[in-house]
Amino acid sequence: MSQLADVNSVAELEVAADKLIVAFASSDGEMVNQHFGSSLGFHVYAIDGATATPLAAKSFAKEQRDGNDDKLKPKLAWLTGCELVYCGSVGGTATNELIKLGAHPVIVKGGPDIEEIVTELQQDINGAMSPLLERIFKQKTGKDNSRFAEMADEEWDE
Repeated sequence: MSQLADVNSVAELEVAADKLIVAFASSDGEMVNQHFGSSLGFHVYAIDGATATPLAAKSFAKEQRDGNDDKLKPKLAWLTGCELVYCGSVGGTATNELIKLGAHPVIVKGGPDIEEIVTELQQDINGAMSPLLERIFKQKTGKDNSRFAEMADEEWDE
């Protein structure tokens, strides 16, 4: 098992553009069994069509009752850089904040195994990709440096 990175934010991790960065709200690293806001931990993987590499995991202290929006801040800060976040449920405020970060919340019921979700994602990557995954990969490849080459080719008039 590879050593998990200890980072302040998932965005600090260097991950190839052909891999999805996926977080799972999980108390045990085996199942998606946590509500986003009250999640005790997240496990992050880099996933492509053939591999799923655990990158990082972070535990969070049990928070006071719901309605405490401050409880979201450390989770959102740490999850910056993730593209998908699987959880048992997620509130409206957290959903909006995740989307602002470029992370798409995915609600799954019944505590599915992380391994099962990874397999489904890999099948989606290798097959006819869902519109969501297509959009994520398009955004990722759009962030490469080709746009700078295009700009350099343009003539500038001052």
